[in-house]
Amino acid sequence: MKNIFYTLFVSLFILSCTTIEKKSVNQQGLIEKNDEKSMVMDAFNKAYLDNDMTGQDGIFAENAVAIVNGQEMSPAEMIEAFMGGRGFYNDIKNINPSTSTFIYDDGAIYTSTWFTWEGISKSTGVIVNNPVHAYFRWEGDKVSRVTYIFDSAEYVANME
Repeated sequence: MKNIFYTLFVSLFILSCTTIEKKSVNQQGLIEKNDEKSMVMDAFNKAYLDNDMTGQDGIFAENAVAIVNGQEMSPAEMIEAFMGGRGFYNDIKNINPSTSTFIYDDGAIYTSTWFTWEGISKSTGVIVNNPVHAYFRWEGDKVSRVTYIFDSAEYVANME
């Protein structure tokens, strides 16, 4: 009886260790956090908060495209616009940031970052909060496309 119990226990243990969980038909790829690409995006966001984007253009491919709220531009123009906007706000923060890299089964790699941008308008004193989503499309170790999406109405209205 002891041997049967022991054999059953060992068999169940081995089976539980070798069970392979299958992907659902709707699952597509992997999501990573704190990976190398996510850390590059976190450093990009930190450089903005530190008011020093020096060298950040180096993460982009030569012909990379930036799209901010539907407006296409170069990454250099995007960085210039973001840094220019800082002149209208104090105490800029990214609240509750979250960054993850999505590696799809077809080889496509995107890093997405979400946060709430907050700043105090220099002209009105209003605290502006804006949820922001950005994604960066990777081609090898360079970003080929970046898109930022946020509601800019209150941000622009408090720049005067």
